[in-house]
Amino acid sequence: MKAQNITKTLIINMLQTLKTNLEHILENTEPKNADFKLRCKRYRGKTHLYLTDATGKETYLSLSNAKEIKKHAQTRYIGEVHQAAKREISQIDRCLGALSNNNGISDINDVYDNLPEILKPYVIPLSLADDDYAAKWQESNVVVKRKRIHQEDDYHKLKTMRGDYVGSKSELIIADRLYSTGVPYHYEVAFIPEARNGLSTPVFDEYGRIVGYESLEFDPFSRDTLHPDFYVLNKRTRKAYFWEHLGKTNDPKYCVDNLNRLLRILDAGYTIGEEIIVTHEDQYHPLRTEMIDEVIEKYLK
Repeated sequence: MKAQNITKTLIINMLQTLKTNLEHILENTEPKNADFKLRCKRYRGKTHLYLTDATGKETYLSLSNAKEIKKHAQTRYIGEVHQAAKREISQIDRCLGALSNNNGISDINDVYDNLPEILKPYVIPLSLADDDYAAKWQESNVVVKRKRIHQEDDYHKLKTMRGDYVGSKSELIIADRLYSTGVPYHYEVAFIPEARNGLSTPVFDEYGRIVGYESLEFDPFSRDTLHPDFYVLNKRTRKAYFWEHLGKTNDPKYCVDNLNRLLRILDAGYTIGEEIIVTHEDQYHPLRTEMIDEVIEKYLK
């Protein structure tokens, strides 16, 4: 169900509860046929009380007659509460009618869905619900390193719950935790962190996130092109992160190679904890699912 529809349902339920409470008030404030109505009049800077009978005749009510004032004041109050409850119920009924029946008018999300297909590529939809935004983000065409066909790939042989093929058990665990917790992700997007003026142009997905750079020299398979392990999305904040997992930090050459990769990204203006998530393990400290869940909770929920 779309977020707007969920919100609408909550509002309808709240209004119906309020209407029930007002109807209860209405039943308990049924005005009695009072012989007199209490009225207030200002005269020479003072307020005076009068009782008006059915014929319109007014009788002065002295302030010393507290018992009579109390009786007629309570009657007037009950009558006015009754009328106010009727007005509010009428207003709620109009709101419920508008919310329950669009009279042919689409919800905000449906406006985009109902556009002619030929126009949609030219329109940036507004106010997408979180799940709708995430679905569009997941469908966006990012450049990937290679097709995930394990029969033709000697490295990516481990199949995730979603059906991707990844290159390590840790990547498999991360991918499956992302999938099972509902976090959208892309695996190994092509990425060149440096913007080279005059030589390359950033490649954005349809939500404004850089997924690479295109130029005559751009090659998603080039040694200069980076492929962060995951590109992930926080559906609530709509912020995307690159997630790098360093799986062999006990290997000096591996550490040097990945440090150089991270320095390239940092030198290009990206920040660990802001746009980059980094996790790590070694042979003595393997990756734990609790660690992954902590990252997901901190950045992606």
